[in-house]
Amino acid sequence: MNAEPDYLRIATEAARAAGAILKEGAGLRYVNFQDSKDVKLKADVESEKLIRQMLTAATGLPIIGEEEGGDESLPSKSELYWVVDPLDGTYNYLRGLPTCCVSIGLMRGMEPVVGVVYDFNAEELFAGAVGWGLTCNGQPLTPWWPEKVEHAVLVTGFPAGRDYGDRALRQFVSEIQRFQKIRMIGSAALALAYVAIGRMDAYTEETIRLWDIAGGLALAAASGAVVSAKPSKNDKPFSYDVWVTGRREWQPSD
Repeated sequence: MNAEPDYLRIATEAARAAGAILKEGAGLRYVNFQDSKDVKLKADVESEKLIRQMLTAATGLPIIGEEEGGDESLPSKSELYWVVDPLDGTYNYLRGLPTCCVSIGLMRGMEPVVGVVYDFNAEELFAGAVGWGLTCNGQPLTPWWPEKVEHAVLVTGFPAGRDYGDRALRQFVSEIQRFQKIRMIGSAALALAYVAIGRMDAYTEETIRLWDIAGGLALAAASGAVVSAKPSKNDKPFSYDVWVTGRREWQPSD
């Protein structure tokens, strides 16, 4: 198996299967772990277990997942591997907010190949393969982004691990104030999917984990958006500083 459509079909089937149990939700909001900045639910564990089983049975490729981790060397290699966020937007899910999803990405090193982001509440499945284009529920999509950054909407977030010092925050504000509007939705995967289809126009986040962004990065790349993901300075595994923009000139200058 080496064709993107085959991998896309497999990822789609796994995302839909996981989304079905998450939407049904029976007993899945049980809190396995919680601290001041993070929460893990039974839903995260059960969803990842199912996705891993399906991807492994179909492809045998290595997997990096939010709950079980994975080989930290894979992003620096040239082999294919899956990256899974079994429930992106866990806190939203816990509180009954509908902005959450299943995200599955296929990467080669740090190059996105295939991505699926499934919003099981809205029943929107975004799927894309680089070089093959982008769909929502099987319908091809062509995004539109405004010509000027001052007419664009940026979606972002504030991960616990980012630098909140004065200098870092001033630089962040300087970058984001170029945009007309700023939105935070609590799901990096959905934020990237929205940029890919043109609901939003740009996305940035620092120290975001690979499983949060892998599926969405592939969607963005498949749509023609400009993708930048650089290893974060915090030395945590699978941690990246990301800018995705509909227009190349919106990327930060540094």
